Amino acid sequence: MNEMVEELNPKIQGWKNYYKLDSFADKFLNKIDWYIRKRLTLFWNKKRNRRNKYSKSRQATVAAQLAGLKKLAN
Repeated sequence: MNEMVEELNPKIQGWKNYYKLDSFADKFLNKIDWYIRKRLTLFWNKKRNRRNKYSKSRQATVAAQLAGLKKLAN
């Protein structure tokens, strides 16, 4: 998870810097945040051989936050 977060953070920061001036972009950025968390949860569960792909989604979110995952929306 740490490696993935390290790879994602510069890309997330770049998007955030580009779109932060547009007030309309918050809705768009929230959807991208949701998608990033969803994909990380799927990765987390696949790595741990969980049958239900959405089980323990809170655990994956906490692990990503502890690894330092940035958010696009404020």
